[in-house]
Amino acid sequence: MNNLSFVPRILLCGDEQEFFAQAGERPYKIIGQVKFSGKVGKQKFNFREDAKIFFNDKLQDWEALANFLHGGEVDYLLFLDFQEFVVYRNYSLKQGFLSPKIITINHFKTLSKEFFYDFSAEVRLLDYLKDLPIKTLLDVDGYFVRGNIFTKIYNPDLEIDCISEKSLPPIAENLYSHVYKNFSEVGYKHYDAALLIERKSVDFISTFSFLENFSELVITFSRTDGELEKYIRGNLNNFEEVYGTNSEAVKWFFCKRHSKPEDFCIYVVTYGDKKIEEPPENYKIIHAGRALSEDLGYLGDNTGDNISHLNVYLNEITALYWIWKNTSHSVVGLCHYRRFFTEADDATFSPEKILTKDATLKILERYDIIVSTIGYEMMTQHDLIRNDCGVELATFAEEIIKKHLLKAQPDYLETFKTVMDSLAIYKCHLLITRRNIFEAYCKWLFSFYLDATDEILRTVNLSEMPFSPRRLIAFLAERMLTIWLRKNRLRIKELNFMFIKGI
Repeated sequence: MNNLSFVPRILLCGDEQEFFAQAGERPYKIIGQVKFSGKVGKQKFNFREDAKIFFNDKLQDWEALANFLHGGEVDYLLFLDFQEFVVYRNYSLKQGFLSPKIITINHFKTLSKEFFYDFSAEVRLLDYLKDLPIKTLLDVDGYFVRGNIFTKIYNPDLEIDCISEKSLPPIAENLYSHVYKNFSEVGYKHYDAALLIERKSVDFISTFSFLENFSELVITFSRTDGELEKYIRGNLNNFEEVYGTNSEAVKWFFCKRHSKPEDFCIYVVTYGDKKIEEPPENYKIIHAGRALSEDLGYLGDNTGDNISHLNVYLNEITALYWIWKNTSHSVVGLCHYRRFFTEADDATFSPEKILTKDATLKILERYDIIVSTIGYEMMTQHDLIRNDCGVELATFAEEIIKKHLLKAQPDYLETFKTVMDSLAIYKCHLLITRRNIFEAYCKWLFSFYLDATDEILRTVNLSEMPFSPRRLIAFLAERMLTIWLRKNRLRIKELNFMFIKGI
């Protein structure tokens, strides 16, 4: 994401050839030169009276130079002579104008080659964040580690993650909670804010859009009167809200993207003759396997792109597939005709305790996915399925699934083995999450599971087997969500589910 090309604009105080010799191989643009007359080293030197300032060969007064420096046309007033720097700095301090743009050649050589850096602006940002409800921050460009702060002393409660292709010094561990090489490693984590280095406006727009799934709020800075500042101030309608804080050389902008009305739906899977009462608002009944049974009067999973005919072997997976292929809800979930999520500790069913839209969205502000409280068994997942379906049949089916998993998603094979050897799973494919995460899971699952199902059914006649062996593929599918969650970085919220007895 970082295609930055920062070329510092320098107002040079000193010999140009000497600057070239000392600056080394780095980009810069000299936009003018400042020269002083008078003996700056003499006793009781008075800057205003004794120093004559020549800016581009024109005699100027101190205020003109200070005003020019304060504007957005120059990044640094750079001194080669340290004594001249001290005199100018001290006089500026007395006049109430101590700008971070006033630096020595030695300071310049330590600055980032990729962006404008101002230590006081960095401290100002961290202090400002203390008063905001921002607890997690993604440092997209590795801004902090390339500056002078490497401790959380300024804001100890802020959890910062970083993206950096390069390895960072060990001391960066004091500042960052996690360091990722790229966005793929970040996975589906969501942050209160993302931090960007100053960009050209066109690059900022594209990066702001790209970060939609990672944060609603993007923090960036612009040099005073810079291109990005002008773009943001001139296009406030592109954001829901823009606020921020200023330092002398930098403007910090907090750009919140426009919120979209949530298209929210939790599907209640039913099948066969399981006719149920109408669920609460924002819940919708879906008849799984309707291609194989009588129409119950509900939405069926046999329209559009569907696998309804496989329901006898896949159970709720046919409904999951239909939701994936035929809907576009921004927040989507799946529960069962007799299993509903609840925030209540008491899992005794009561309609008023069913998880509401408002409660769900509140949870998803802090978490990425809601699943059922993890279930622990007395046997491993291998043994549970072997117990229900027989050792030979279960082992055969597992090998087929592993073969197709290895072909389509090889990075998940070890996790598959880990989960199948464990005592714990998230049951029944009960889940609620945002669309991008739902899409990612379904894309992963169906990249191999339908091919594995087809091979199993071509090899074994499950239709003639008793009830439990006939559900072999569904039993194995139930473990897939746990496998995917173990492999990906998600903030998981576990909730109880209420079980309606007698239906």
